[in-house]
Amino acid sequence: MKIASIISMSAAAALIAVAPASAEPMAFTIGGYFTQSVQLVDIDDHNNMTFEDEVLAQNAEIHFKGKTKLNNGTELGIRIELEASESDDQIDEHYLYLKGDWGKLILGAENGIGHLMQVRAPRFVPGLKMFDNSVTDDVYESAYDEHLDDNAIEDAHMSTKLEHISGDANKLSYMTPRVGGLQLGVSYAPNNADHGGGENNAGASTDAAQEDIIELGVSYKGMARGVGYKFSYTAVEGDTVRPGSPKPESISTGLALSYGDWVFGGNISEYKDLHEVDDTKYADSESIETTNYALKYKLSKTSYLVVGFTDGEERHVARDVTSASYFTDFGDDDQEGGTGNNADETGTLTTTLAAPISTYEELMVGGGTELAPGVRLGFYYTISEATHQIRGGSYSDAGSVGAGADGTAGTGGDDVLPTAPVFTADPDNDSDAEVSALGVTLHLRF
Repeated sequence: MKIASIISMSAAAALIAVAPASAEPMAFTIGGYFTQSVQLVDIDDHNNMTFEDEVLAQNAEIHFKGKTKLNNGTELGIRIELEASESDDQIDEHYLYLKGDWGKLILGAENGIGHLMQVRAPRFVPGLKMFDNSVTDDVYESAYDEHLDDNAIEDAHMSTKLEHISGDANKLSYMTPRVGGLQLGVSYAPNNADHGGGENNAGASTDAAQEDIIELGVSYKGMARGVGYKFSYTAVEGDTVRPGSPKPESISTGLALSYGDWVFGGNISEYKDLHEVDDTKYADSESIETTNYALKYKLSKTSYLVVGFTDGEERHVARDVTSASYFTDFGDDDQEGGTGNNADETGTLTTTLAAPISTYEELMVGGGTELAPGVRLGFYYTISEATHQIRGGSYSDAGSVGAGADGTAGTGGDDVLPTAPVFTADPDNDSDAEVSALGVTLHLRF
């Protein structure tokens, strides 16, 4: 087992063992959020495709929270998050935590350090985020599936969230206190047998794609001459259970600056071999690189404007194409179509296409204002463009019939194997499409 996991588990055991009884009963609260979006969507006309122009979308969760203070001042808490609409992972995050002057320890089904310690672009309009926009992503993905190719754009924003390898699988995470602006963190997940937030992580040998998943993070923040700054670097890697398979990994670098009423932030994330992770949006992905940044201006304490940009490229796993069958031998009797031991033998020829490449660009402008405590109204316009490039070729024929020594096909003399099907490289097969949306959001927090 890796040193990081041993340290994490030892720290957890020590802290839990020495924690004294609670000085007061645990207090429970219910919270969460609800975002309602109304969008007018404009999509390129493509092969008489039909697509709904008006889209109503929600994103909501209900949070059950409890906490108490132990006699030594350590805060002990639990958190359970319930999706407020039908979902495969209806209850994904559920965990307990300990927090004090010594840092924070999280034990259970929760995102890892790779996600928790990331610095990203500032949040967009109320209920929307530049770096992971669940309200509009499904709309864009469905549109590009019909425009380009199924899963050509597997996540509309090619998300900068580094949680895909372990997801919400049960794990142990520790973050140090921030000292002189510096904070370190580590997460260890035994495996991702249920990265949707299951009760346990049993069954690694049969159910998990990766095991011994380590996440490391470092962040630094401070102030210099009136400019606030935050920086983060996070990395995630997991050992694939299948022998000889590559290890998926994710790396992220983020920076945010603030000065007066201005806030600028961005993030560059790289992913490799996410196709090795079971049951994710990236089942066809070999590598992804995405850049995401936004500029926010505060009009007042309750209102702001923002503009942001996303640029991503995804290389898909190479695909195999099989040619038509062709004759390899005409049998001992030199007769085409012989029977029994003289039957014709056939074979196939395969070739591998170069990996398809998808690119995605999106510009978002919008703003938001507070109508009342916990109630915010937002407006936005987004325009995106995606391309899907397939490089490869096609078979011009299925092979030619072999001829005997006397020059007559299939008769007399020794058999001659037929020529293989001819593969001719095609020019790049590129397709592109545009999708735009104009919308408003109502975002409630309670």
